[in-house]
Amino acid sequence: MNKDFLRPLLIVAAAAILVGLIALIIPAWENDFFPIRKMPWFSALKPDAAAATDTLQQDIEKLEHATTALSPFLQKMAGLPVLEGKEGLISLRRSRHTQKLRIAYYSDSTIEGDLITAYLRHELQSVYGGKGVGMMPITSIVAGFRQTIRHTFSKNWESISFMTPGQSELSLGITGFCFIPRPYYYTQSKVEEEVAVDSLGFIDSLRVAEANYKQTKLFVDYDPWVEYKAVDIAGGAGFFESIRLYYSHAGEDSKVYVAYDGGQRRSFWLNAGENLQTLDLSAGSPIKSIKLEFPSKDPLHVYGVSFDEARGVYVDNYPIRGFSGMFFSRIHSGILGEFQKRLKYDLLVLQYGENVSNKNTRDYTYYRKAMQRTIEHIQSAMPDTPILLISAHDRSIKDAGGYRTSPDIPILVKAQADLANDTNSAFFNLFEAMGGYNSMIGYVNQKPALANTDYTHFTRRGADRVAQMLLDYLAEAD
Repeated sequence: MNKDFLRPLLIVAAAAILVGLIALIIPAWENDFFPIRKMPWFSALKPDAAAATDTLQQDIEKLEHATTALSPFLQKMAGLPVLEGKEGLISLRRSRHTQKLRIAYYSDSTIEGDLITAYLRHELQSVYGGKGVGMMPITSIVAGFRQTIRHTFSKNWESISFMTPGQSELSLGITGFCFIPRPYYYTQSKVEEEVAVDSLGFIDSLRVAEANYKQTKLFVDYDPWVEYKAVDIAGGAGFFESIRLYYSHAGEDSKVYVAYDGGQRRSFWLNAGENLQTLDLSAGSPIKSIKLEFPSKDPLHVYGVSFDEARGVYVDNYPIRGFSGMFFSRIHSGILGEFQKRLKYDLLVLQYGENVSNKNTRDYTYYRKAMQRTIEHIQSAMPDTPILLISAHDRSIKDAGGYRTSPDIPILVKAQADLANDTNSAFFNLFEAMGGYNSMIGYVNQKPALANTDYTHFTRRGADRVAQMLLDYLAEAD
């Protein structure tokens, strides 16, 4: 063979092997700027890789739910008084002395619009009582989609979330957001060359949206405001009774202006200081709407408004679009602990996974380790609050043969089950509960549909079904 041909060929082959070996050594690293994931090049070449994946899928579908960590929550639920004519969800016997139960439900776009949580709230309140949607953010990109409350606001709020890079020194609130009044807002216009995205697993990604738009700052001459109106439907409430504002970093002259039911504005002084503060804005009698205004040049940190009563069950809906769940340290321990003192959560639900799912991934060790840090952070700030991990649900990808379960989903679910075991958390295998392998196809094809044609997101009807599965899981846990 010609040496002039053989020598370059050997160099190229050696370089390919070297790159493959380096890929095996470099650890996965998830970050906001340049995430690195393990590249399973050599393992993918093994002849039994497909068979191993099939075996794992079967094992995951048989994976049992874990409920031991829920014991304090279930015991407290058993102590709630049941409304007349109703039967309690939990059959544990205990003297009735509990009056209120509160659940924080965190997820990504899966629960936007109060999906899943509205059904949970309605079903639990219909048995144990309670009126109100719980904690609300100041702004929301899907406010018009949510039906359980009417939520409108001005444009001139700076909204900072887990997905906002470069502001880790600023603590988010319990909602996963921090809102700052501003005398300006940003408009967006499309760039000429759009960034393409080819993975359903990243369909939520705000980074893609941001890359396709440029921002322009516009100054305004009005103060930022937010208004909430009660809606008397399942999961909502026909009026507001107990209303509380949560904020920090107010100055000596900070105020909020409040109007009830469209009436005349009233001013309330805010407590100065960097620590979490609470202001009771209850009107003294039930109201239908409340509007809050903040001076645009007062950069206080506003976290949200809570609507509830002293009794009953409350399920707080906390969606963060595109979020993986891996960076909860953005809610600083001190703030998280202060919120817990005031809201007294009895259960914290984490439902994540779809935003890290990638059909080519075969090792989710990096995700498991990052999520363990998230859970340990929460447990350190809320040590007596049980945590329930809900697994990734089925998600389909399309290939030459049509739609099928993304091959990484069982691997991801197994990593989440192991994570729950390692952190003494409860675990609900949603992948198995909805039917396991290829179940998303049936959800999309059902009439009426239970999932959208992106083969990733549930419809409202499908979300209600997921919520009922969760209620059944709780009922069986005792």
